[in-house]
Formats: sequence, structure tokens, C-alpha cells
Amino acid sequence: MLKKNHKFIALSIAIIDLILTFFAFYSSYKLRFHSEIFQEILNLAPGEPIESDFFNLRFFLAITFIWPLVFMINRMYRTKRGSPLIDLVLSVISSATLSLTLLLVTTFFFMRPVREGVTVTYSRAMILTFWILDILYILAFRLVIRLLSRYLRKRGFNQRHILIIGAGELGQLLVKKVRQNPEMGLRAEGFVDDDPEKQWAVIDGIPVLGAIDDAPEIIRSRGIEQVFTALPLSAHRKLYHILGQIQNECVDIKIIPDILEYITLRAGFQNMDGIPVINLTETPLSGYNLFVKRIIDLFLAAILLVLFSPVMIILAALIKITSPGKILYRQKRMGVDLRPFEIYKFRSMRINHEGLNGTGWTITNDPRITRLGRFMRRWNLDELPQLFNVIKGNMSLVGPRPEQPAFVEEFRNKYPRYMIRHKVKSGMTGWAQVNGYRGDTSIKKRLEYDMYYIENWSVSLDLKIMIMTINQTFKNFIRPQSSLQNF
Repeated sequence: MLKKNHKFIALSIAIIDLILTFFAFYSSYKLRFHSEIFQEILNLAPGEPIESDFFNLRFFLAITFIWPLVFMINRMYRTKRGSPLIDLVLSVISSATLSLTLLLVTTFFFMRPVREGVTVTYSRAMILTFWILDILYILAFRLVIRLLSRYLRKRGFNQRHILIIGAGELGQLLVKKVRQNPEMGLRAEGFVDDDPEKQWAVIDGIPVLGAIDDAPEIIRSRGIEQVFTALPLSAHRKLYHILGQIQNECVDIKIIPDILEYITLRAGFQNMDGIPVINLTETPLSGYNLFVKRIIDLFLAAILLVLFSPVMIILAALIKITSPGKILYRQKRMGVDLRPFEIYKFRSMRINHEGLNGTGWTITNDPRITRLGRFMRRWNLDELPQLFNVIKGNMSLVGPRPEQPAFVEEFRNKYPRYMIRHKVKSGMTGWAQVNGYRGDTSIKKRLEYDMYYIENWSVSLDLKIMIMTINQTFKNFIRPQSSLQNF
């Protein structure tokens, strides 16, 4: 029932998003060519547009295909209740921007209209206006949905009454998650458990309503809509008995496997020719998402290389003039799937002073750093050559920072989930770094932030991290002592 409703809601939102996009396109057309005020503000010529140049079936078919596809890839139709408002804003901006980029590419190569043998180009002012209005319309619509949902949840609407089979550690963890995430719309009515010491007790504010055999009667008397089995592995022999008791009840039955200690990422479900399989280490960065991330990396890295090429040339000359040695510092790092690669940086230390056997983090006021190196680190300019790593495919713009092989071998034995970092490409910046965990800081905390990034990746999260990185770079210039630690 819930799954069907979710699909219907997602489809409805997708249709409304598309309608708003069409309306944004029409509004931008009218503003550009039929609004004297708009033309005066931007000092634009009225022009003589031909309707078919802007309104043709192929163009609208392209929008109809591109917008829902990009929004779906960016997880815009998944439930994100409880997420910060900034995440919603960035998601809408990144989705609309990528959609428009693909539309322009498609138009340029396949649908450029021709009038009297002359290629007709689209108005740049109109395209820019379309982009802005599309973001504003869709964002306003999503904000209305967000406010309405919160209003209804506060008044107890759309609540699902659940019964938890098993009052042990796993069941109590489920109750904790339900309370921490009220946007899920779940309300725990109680536990059932065969442990005599727990029956009729109240655990964390939730009553134990009886034994497992009492479940069918409790389901009917309390209007239970969902049943969660949260039994330990030692009690799973009871599972067939429980399912036999409640399978004829009109409830959704969900099983929580007692393998949480082995689940390192968001588990995913697969159907292998009729055999249900749980993937314990599934990451959003796979399939189409991986392709989208790579396209964004190439596009932005190429732009940044062009923009910063004068700066990089000047820095290379200054490094050569101010201290002997090579311009670039290369070091072996471990990348995705433990594939080693050479990371590039502008050399910021004196020759033969990079550390013991090429390893080791820098420290505050490190005497090995040159005066130019101190300036580059203050602005993170020493990291610019890593744009070539991004172009080559060794790294991404955003991701867990790559470590040296010696540190990887040390940490993999010390921190059980450490190797999950190597399921995705390393990044020039990352979620841990923008939250203050960089250089010689807690590996455990860095790992927690890296795991959050891997599990919750989205285009909007990447964009958010890039913006935070730029913001911190300027803050580091004001407080230079905080920037002397290596990424």
C-alpha cells in the first residue's frame, strides 16, 4: 500500500515539475520578446522571433525526456523528509542546471532550427531567464509540499501504527530511529516478546504487549498496519512460526536482519532470478550516478583549468625561482578499488624535506614549508595540479581524501570499516575536510564523515561541499594558521 502511494505521489510530483518547466519556458519567451520593461532593463532588442524556432515538437519532447530523467538520477523523487532546507535548494538548482545543460547540448547537435538556409540561434537572455524561472517555480512548489507535509505530520496525519516483534537491542534500536525520524510517519504501539522478564514491561516508553503468539490478536485490536520482526539471529528459528501466525492479517510485514554490525553502507535489495539478495555495501555512486558524477567532474575540472591556468603558470615560475627542486611534488596514493596512483601538488616544502620516507602530515608552523608554500597552502593553491588527476580519472572533485599506502595498511587493521572509503574515487575535497577533519585529526571522525558522504551522495551534496570549500578557503586566508595542515 505505502509503496504504491509513494509511486503515485512521485509520479504526480514529476508531472507537476514538468508542467512548471514548460510554464517557465513560456514565461521566459514572453518576457524576452514581448515585455518592453524586461527589454529596457537588460537593454535588449525586441527581435522578431518565429514561433516554430522556439516552440516545436522535438524541443518539447527533449524537455519531457531530459527533466524527469535528470531529476530521477539526482534522487529528487525520493522521500527526503527531515533534510535541511539548503539541501532542497541545492538539489533543485543542480538538477535544473544539469537538465538545461543537456538540453542545450541536445539542441546544438540535433535540433538547431534552420530558417531560409540560415542557422537560427536561441536567445541567451531567454535561456538564462528560463533557467532562473525554472528553479524558482520548482523550488516554490517543493517548499509548499515541504510545509504542507510538516503541517500534516504535526497533527498526526498519515501515521502508520507498527508492532515490533522482539524487544531486544535490535527492536529498541528501531524505536530510537522511529523517534529520531518523525517524518517517516511511524508510531510504535508496542513490542511482543517471549522473554518472561520483558513481558508487560515498558521499555524506553514503549510497552511490551504480550508474547509473540499474541501478535494476531494485538494486530486486530490495535489497528496495526505494519509489523517489524527484530529478532536476534539466535531466535530466527521462530521466524517461520511468526510468519505463519500473521500472514493472514492485513498488515505489511517487514524483517530487520540481525546483521547490522556487518552493514557498512545502505543495504540494497536485488532479485537474482527469483532469489532475494541483500547487498550490504551498496552505494548510490554506481550506474547512471557514477556516469553523471564523471561528466560533472570533467566539465568543471576543464573550466577550472582554463580559469586558473594563468595562476598555475605564475606559481610554477615562482616555485622554480624561489627554491631549488622540481615544481610538482608527486606522491603515491591509494584510489578507488585500492588502485595506486600519483597525486600531483605544487611543491610547498624545501627539497628532501617532505617527511620521513615521503610520509607524514604537516603541522602548524611547520619549518619545512617555504614562504611561497605557506601562501599556497593558505589558499589551497598547492592543490590545483590535482585538476589533472581529475581529468585523468584518478580522482574526483569531491570524495574522501586519498591516503598513502603505508597509512592505508595501518588504518585498515585498526578501523574495521576503513576500506569502504575505497569504493569511490578520492576527491580534491570532501565532507570530512569541510567539517574540519583534515590533516593530523581524528581518523575515526574522518571515517564517519566519509561514510556519510558515500552513503548519502547526490549531486547537490557535491555542490554543497564545493561551496563550503570555497568559503573555508577565504576564511583560512583570514586565519592562516588553520590552513597549514595537509588535506
